[in-house]
Amino acid sequence: MLLSSVSVNAQIYKWVDEHGKTQYSDRPPPPGEAKDEKKINIKTGAFSHSDNESGAAKGLAEQKSEFEKRRQQRMEEEAKQKNNADENKKKCIDAKTQLSMYSDSPRLSVPDGAGGITYVDEEMRQKKIDEANKLIALFCK
Repeated sequence: MLLSSVSVNAQIYKWVDEHGKTQYSDRPPPPGEAKDEKKINIKTGAFSHSDNESGAAKGLAEQKSEFEKRRQQRMEEEAKQKNNADENKKKCIDAKTQLSMYSDSPRLSVPDGAGGITYVDEEMRQKKIDEANKLIALFCK
């Protein structure tokens, strides 16, 4: 931490070699290779601990906010999946009940909607059994 508050100085050397290429290095050129040598002093800005703290706090707050958003989305998705699983379980039970009702009763009567009773013929009974089997395949996993 103490080192982070000290300004950093770096020494860079620039020279042109015998092939005419400009070279940059943190070490001086080998003796006799440099035609034109310059020392370049580079001073980086002083590192401010308080600037870093505020930046870190801001970054931490953003990360926490993003984490909370992802957490909330995950919880909502889990709730949806649980709700769908509960609905599918109920539909499965209903389909099995319907299949049992149509399979076990050869002469089935159902309300006709006008207060009377109608008997289900064999064709309608088989159609209802097929529908129940499709629903079982869909919802009973």
